[in-house]
Amino acid sequence: MGQEQKSPYTAASVILSRKAEGNPITLPFFIDNASDLTKVLSLEEGQRQEIERVASLYPLRIPEHYLSLIDKDSPMTCPVGRQALPSGDEFDLSGQSDPLNEGGSLRTPVFVSRYHGRGVFLVSAECAMYCRFCNRRRLVGKGWDPARYVEETLEYLENDTSIREVILSGGDPFMRPAEELAHILARLKGMGKRIIRISTRMPVVSPQRLSKSYYKALHDAGPVWVVIHINHPKEITPEFVEAIGRFRKSGAVLVSQTVLLRGVNDCAGILGKLFEELVAMAVKPYYLFQLDEVRGASHFKVKVEKGIEIMRALRRSVSGLAIPHYAIDISGGLGKVPVDHQYLGERRGDRLSVESPSGVAGIYEDTGKESCCSHCGICGPERV
Repeated sequence: MGQEQKSPYTAASVILSRKAEGNPITLPFFIDNASDLTKVLSLEEGQRQEIERVASLYPLRIPEHYLSLIDKDSPMTCPVGRQALPSGDEFDLSGQSDPLNEGGSLRTPVFVSRYHGRGVFLVSAECAMYCRFCNRRRLVGKGWDPARYVEETLEYLENDTSIREVILSGGDPFMRPAEELAHILARLKGMGKRIIRISTRMPVVSPQRLSKSYYKALHDAGPVWVVIHINHPKEITPEFVEAIGRFRKSGAVLVSQTVLLRGVNDCAGILGKLFEELVAMAVKPYYLFQLDEVRGASHFKVKVEKGIEIMRALRRSVSGLAIPHYAIDISGGLGKVPVDHQYLGERRGDRLSVESPSGVAGIYEDTGKESCCSHCGICGPERV
């Protein structure tokens, strides 16, 4: 593992090889301009200029690890390259800058609570890579630093005992120095927050950044749920596998989330391979998200009917452990809803028609008795 990095803007450099020439190229740890990209990738002049124009609106950043996964000869059509490289399609003005209306659910400048009992703590506004479909691109990489609101938010959470679950997000929480992340986790644990989640793309895009100090922070605050954003089997590298192993040794509980992306993973074969490989590493696929209505990302949209078709195919072909929830986060902050094929059919008396994943109809005898309250007291006032 690499040494602890003092800042996300490290001066460290790496050496990559240009496939066409085989000559070593020294590049910054983070690539943030088209000129450096042309040293490694086969980009036409028009593509280089387009990347520059888009990056002036939505910043560009690709870490060396993720850059090494991009097809050097066809970067703009590579499923990894499509996620990382700016495209002129991003000038499309359809969609919304804040599709989930997080601004309307702020309890502090960096704590979003749309559901009772839980909320999202935006501890960073930086990512190791700026994904081209990010639903927080209005904030991420724009020079805004939520660090000034961390203590205010921790005080708020200490006083609001109704909040039982806190999700650390951003940006990527692992872009904060390890000691700062450890402080936040320790404070949350100390105030009795029962469930702590960290949403991250770091083990996918820049696993080398995850030094021992980060794993120790997770261990000390455990159990912590780590939600890994991963979209394609090509992103499962030896370095990723090593990071997953270290997460597990730290005591973290691992689940994944994936965004359904046109031209990247809108295929049951691709997603089935991804999800089963994750399960084999003890990472449970948790969510497959329909793309949010974020401005500048509509070219990644997949039709919902296609998503349902993919889910039906997955149910026929992969382990049940590898089936995530397919969901849409409704625009305007109305919440997540599951989206899937409706398997329940007609009812005739107690006989309920149920369709199998293969499309064959079966019958369930729905003869259960009416449920009634057992007066256990768990849900508050007893109800009949």
